[in-house]
Amino acid sequence: MTFKEITERFARSESGSDSFKSFYKDAFELMKTDPDNAGLYFVVGIAAQTYVIKYEDQAVDPDFADRAKATLEGFNKRLLEALDADPAERLRVLGNVAVEYQWHVDAF
Repeated sequence: MTFKEITERFARSESGSDSFKSFYKDAFELMKTDPDNAGLYFVVGIAAQTYVIKYEDQAVDPDFADRAKATLEGFNKRLLEALDADPAERLRVLGNVAVEYQWHVDAF
């Protein structure tokens, strides 16, 4: 499975924690088969895993879940584009996504 396939499946899925769980498991599996880009998959995989850890057993407002899903989809889009770039650009995009997630995303 490719990152593109994983992100497309996530985009078509519902906004619930099951979708986030499937996504992070697939992202972590992809790290094994594409170690050169494992850092990209790890960052979004951790974001999705954190969402599951925080909200799996809670009732979540649908608008909140939709916003969290849209945030992860935005990260995925940026990383998909970076996969076609040279290694230095991939690293720059990865760093930007990591910083944005750490310092600007408070949903998960």
